[in-house]
Amino acid sequence: MILADVDIMKLIENDNLRISPFDIQNLRPNGVRVHISNEIITYDRNQTIDMSKPEKLRYTTNIIDPVAGFILSPNEFILMSTLETIKTPRDIVGYLEGRSTIARLGLSIHCTSGIIDNLYEEPRSIILEIKNNGPLSIKLYPGLPIGMMLFHQLSSPVEQDVQKQYFRQDKVTVPNLEFIHEGGGKIEK
Repeated sequence: MILADVDIMKLIENDNLRISPFDIQNLRPNGVRVHISNEIITYDRNQTIDMSKPEKLRYTTNIIDPVAGFILSPNEFILMSTLETIKTPRDIVGYLEGRSTIARLGLSIHCTSGIIDNLYEEPRSIILEIKNNGPLSIKLYPGLPIGMMLFHQLSSPVEQDVQKQYFRQDKVTVPNLEFIHEGGGKIEK
């Protein structure tokens, strides 16, 4: 069941759902609008990543100028994060969705990882896997309302242990390839 605005607001008021910063104007009928932060990661080109073992990724982290912005060319992929940090209770899971207006330009904000689980003890930013699938170059600015967080009620609270993989993730973060396989280790050959 997707939570309505009234239920989301009750969770926020009771400090069960933590969103920071939170502005009531970003509360929508069935979610909360989220914005991009000012940091961006671009991967160095001409890398081959072997998914069977931990790899050292080559990338560049930059701060986006609030006036000049960042121009995302067609077919370009970047990592960003939400300005907001979010912490859900154990019986609520978040789901990140794009905005229709932005999607109509060809901009995707998550490739496959739209589920925001509740296995963390602290509020965390959401990593945005942004790809320009359209034919137009798109200028991005810090604070741009980029997506919507929907919240779903689970049938029971989650009982699994707290996750450590992206502990205290409060900014854009590259993938931790050591955790790519079940159990978080190297593949035994």
